[in-house]
Amino acid sequence: MVCRIAFCWTLATLTILGARTVSADPMSFTGDVAKDFDPSLSSVHVSGPNELFDDPNPLDRIYQLPEMTDRGLINGYAIQDIRTHYDATSDTLAVGLNTYSIAGSAVGAGGADMEALLAEHGGVDPPHLGGRKSITVAFAPNNPDGSNTPGAPILVAGVPADKSAAGPGLDGFTVARYKGLVSQGIEQNYGATLPNNLGALAYDPSKDHPGFEFTIANFSKIAPGLDPTRGFWIQAYAGSPDDNPIGEDRSKFVHVPGFSPDTIPEPATLLAWTFLAGVAVLLRNRGGE
Repeated sequence: MVCRIAFCWTLATLTILGARTVSADPMSFTGDVAKDFDPSLSSVHVSGPNELFDDPNPLDRIYQLPEMTDRGLINGYAIQDIRTHYDATSDTLAVGLNTYSIAGSAVGAGGADMEALLAEHGGVDPPHLGGRKSITVAFAPNNPDGSNTPGAPILVAGVPADKSAAGPGLDGFTVARYKGLVSQGIEQNYGATLPNNLGALAYDPSKDHPGFEFTIANFSKIAPGLDPTRGFWIQAYAGSPDDNPIGEDRSKFVHVPGFSPDTIPEPATLLAWTFLAGVAVLLRNRGGE
């Protein structure tokens, strides 16, 4: 009886105090977007192809060399999905542009033979997202009129097509104000750099690190409309005008819902609950004797 009373008081104490939680760890990058941005975490959101595009099949919406298609290759501009992760502790937004092959490579995982075929068509495929290549993600707040549409874009992040707007980051990565050129795509709309929000591009996309992964620092402080707890809108672009006949990929603006920080039980709390569960089973078994 005394043992049961002690158990009940211990259980009540833990119930009152609650199982303490700690924030999930910040994102760690490997260059594999699908692996790094685990959709089972509540702090990760995946915007899939059916949401991003009217036609989710990349081979239907982006032209590429027929020889690439015959060999099962897909160019590195074709976007499979866009993944976002918000770490509230550091106020950092992580973004992963998940492509079907090496991000930004016109011939994808193709080799020198595909590069030669591209050159025969007058196309070029400079490394390190050079030339007029761009991978860009634009951000817009919720529409202030309450409609299910994006507000005016506020910022862009990535590697600009116009390299005079390139930033100090890897491959010219930058985070900048949206320039507001309505006649131009987001890849041409890099305005003033936002030094307090720069973050970083994790890798120069390659065979070993094929994804385009980056961070934006102090995300909630960029503008009142970009509130990660209330959601925002994103659009992505990947392509180049110089790699004829390879096409370009441009998504629609899609909504990213508000984030809630992922939590995990502290080890000591988890151990205590496991111990109490064992005691409860033992007492129940004794009571049935």
